[in-house]
Amino acid sequence: MEAARLPGITALGILFAGAACRTPAPSAPVPVQGSSADISALAGTWVGSYSSEDTGRRGSVTFRLRSGADTAHGEVEMTFSRSLRLYGEQEAECMGMPRKPCTTIDVAFVGVEGGKVRGELAPYWDPDCDCRARTVFEGEMAGDHIAGTFTSRRDVEAGSPVTGRWFADRRSK
Repeated sequence: MEAARLPGITALGILFAGAACRTPAPSAPVPVQGSSADISALAGTWVGSYSSEDTGRRGSVTFRLRSGADTAHGEVEMTFSRSLRLYGEQEAECMGMPRKPCTTIDVAFVGVEGGKVRGELAPYWDPDCDCRARTVFEGEMAGDHIAGTFTSRRDVEAGSPVTGRWFADRRSK
């Protein structure tokens, strides 16, 4: 896969423009880039989880790609650290994004090549830094299992990037 086909992905990273906090609903279609064979190898329903020792965050990962399709549906459900309790259901806007704890974040992009999966989440509001954040992910597929790492970067200078690990298992093809 050409580097030009992976815009904005410069760091190893988890599964994913516009506001990503939303009420549960079907996720938006996600473009999947790669050869026909690589995309076909990724087809199926994938379910897993992620965690970060940096923040104590954890959550679930879901990704669905129909065989023969070049778009998928994917989302990450996030449990924020202590700030989740502090913000409650308070809503406000800052930089055009909802200012409340996100619970579901859409995957915005996925690329696959030779068993390596890369992508990014849609930008989301991060109550831990009271700022917008972006997450990129990378993993390696081995049969019906993908495992990898993610990196979240904040739009303001708020310390080091947040890193963690994720995995997903194929539940069906």
